[in-house]
Amino acid sequence: MLTSRRPTTYSWVKVPNPSTPLLTRSMQGVGMFARGFANDVRELSGSIGLSGLIPAPRTRPLSFLEALETVGVPTTSKTPEEELLDLLQSAAEVELGLMSQYLYANYSLKVPAISGVIRMIAIEEMGHFVSVQNLLIACGAEPYFGNGRWSLPTDFQPFPFKLEPASLGSLAKYTVAEMPDDDQVPTELKPVMRDIIAAADALVKSPIEAHRVGLLYTQIYWLLRPNDDPMEDEPWEGFPVARMASKLKGRHVGDSFIKDATNRNALPEHWKGNFSNVIVLPISGRQAALQMIAKVSGQGEGFGKTPDGHFERFARAWISAKNSPDIAVTAPVNPFYDNAARPGGGDRITSSAGIQFARLADGLLELVLLCIAENLLLPVGTAPAVRGRPASAAVLAMREGLKVAANALTQIPLTDDQGERKVCGLPFSAVPDLEADPKAILKRLDTVLGGLRTVLSEIAQGNGSDEIKGLALDIGTALDDVESILSSLQR
Repeated sequence: MLTSRRPTTYSWVKVPNPSTPLLTRSMQGVGMFARGFANDVRELSGSIGLSGLIPAPRTRPLSFLEALETVGVPTTSKTPEEELLDLLQSAAEVELGLMSQYLYANYSLKVPAISGVIRMIAIEEMGHFVSVQNLLIACGAEPYFGNGRWSLPTDFQPFPFKLEPASLGSLAKYTVAEMPDDDQVPTELKPVMRDIIAAADALVKSPIEAHRVGLLYTQIYWLLRPNDDPMEDEPWEGFPVARMASKLKGRHVGDSFIKDATNRNALPEHWKGNFSNVIVLPISGRQAALQMIAKVSGQGEGFGKTPDGHFERFARAWISAKNSPDIAVTAPVNPFYDNAARPGGGDRITSSAGIQFARLADGLLELVLLCIAENLLLPVGTAPAVRGRPASAAVLAMREGLKVAANALTQIPLTDDQGERKVCGLPFSAVPDLEADPKAILKRLDTVLGGLRTVLSEIAQGNGSDEIKGLALDIGTALDDVESILSSLQR
């Protein structure tokens, strides 16, 4: 985690249009936000006697202005600078949590076309995660890799954290979580929105609080702005500056708070590969920070105008899945292999090969996160080519290690019971041991690599199939390359 998370209480400040009557303002959010609307109904019912008012079913996303009016933006009693750091840590948790859940769904898929879509979105979420880390560094903070708040009810998670195989319900859930402003939903997708929202709510058993992440980014953007005045070239097109100023006047970080961090930030050439739509932006100052937040929010979870964003691709994947009778393997929900079940429980991996590959996968996940941290923590003045090495190691460990381990797990029964139909899945339970020191991280990387070698040796000597052992051998070859890349940093 590098930095510890400070306990924070958020207040959601509604940002209405002053000219909108109270009744209209309350009715605009009918049925669309469980918490925001319920409060409006209670207040309204007590004042005008509408005790029998029942929310109507949700059939569409809220617009940006409706979300501001019925839910609001998260604020604290802290200074703008303290609040910004806290909200950026929340954003990092959201992006890492979404990436993990999307990857898990992707590895369960049996339909290549749908799998390719979800995998690309997960890669883009990693870009969001890295960009948020860049901004934390530009604000004088250390990177933040915490993810514990996904296990608890929070202000920002659109749904409870759940590793589950891809299904019509889970794809609908992800679609709703990434919904943009209602005006940005393509015409051809509007007819299916009612069905997608209904499928998502049925899976979660409550209305998914869409737009909470978008409103998180809205407040981050407001804190980053220099003042309450409209900007000549506003990075977030159509941002309601006057409306935000009416409630949050003067809440902006100081001019010197966001510094040029391009000599320490993760660089796009190290992380984007051949994917032009992956957003990894170094932060040179306030304007670059505003542009990054506008782009990340536009691509997913926000209200922007990015063509072919996450929402559109998830919605089209849902349509494809609806026409496919069998889209995923019978993977577990929230798999675990020791006593570390997630809150709410999960499916325990007890097969010997399953436990071995689950341990392997957790080690590979920690390896990836450690490499990301090393990339971000190398000192100012490190040559770009050197800074790129841990990034290359992270990408290699994910593509040739974690992906292979995930595919192996989908071939291993959950238990050693001969009649078991359910297979294993990635536990995503690794908690990286991180310190704000690149030398300490390199030392931890050596320990993790040694542990991975031990597990690979156990698999080679075990009773697994030749195919499973072959996959383990492939991972070992990838680790040789990762170790070679990282060894150059020890010199």
